[in-house]
Amino acid sequence: MTAPQLALPSAERRSDPSITVHGVLALAIAFLVLLGTLAGAFLAARAGTSVWPPKGFTVQEYFDNTLLITALIGAVAGWWGLYGVLRGERRQAITGLALAIFMQGAFINLLTYTVRQSHLSPRQDAYAVLWYALVIAVVAAFATGIVVAGVALARVAGGQVTAAEPTLAWCAAWYCTFVALSWVVMYYLVHVVQ
Repeated sequence: MTAPQLALPSAERRSDPSITVHGVLALAIAFLVLLGTLAGAFLAARAGTSVWPPKGFTVQEYFDNTLLITALIGAVAGWWGLYGVLRGERRQAITGLALAIFMQGAFINLLTYTVRQSHLSPRQDAYAVLWYALVIAVVAAFATGIVVAGVALARVAGGQVTAAEPTLAWCAAWYCTFVALSWVVMYYLVHVVQ
């Protein structure tokens, strides 16, 4: 009796997503530290300043609420992309990740419009300096969110991220959520704490 011959494992090189995952994790931690530092500085400056926010500055609730909704839609779209990957529906994953990229780009566009309409200058006072620093940090977070979702989108479209290897899709979904939470932190500081 002869033993059945076993098939050899494939010689195809499998992609290693761990480098990308660790890079995105390091990026998220760096932005978390930056936002925490800016939030602490914002709260410390608020405690030591009698007029906060400065006179003549009105908080644009309409634009900021629209930005919040846009950020949340981008986060949901990132999870939609992951859902498509896990279900093996590549078109759904591509659509979700592309929508996440689009919504994050729309967020940056509206935030830059809001900055132009605010008539604040970092030369004015501590509030304006910290407000601009928070805006720059949030824009940087959203710009890196576009890059992370773009890499995931390219890998999904190329068939390298599948239901068997969804690590990069998980990474994109969590990073889209982190990016949306970066705006929630700024929204809380500007609207709730004031």
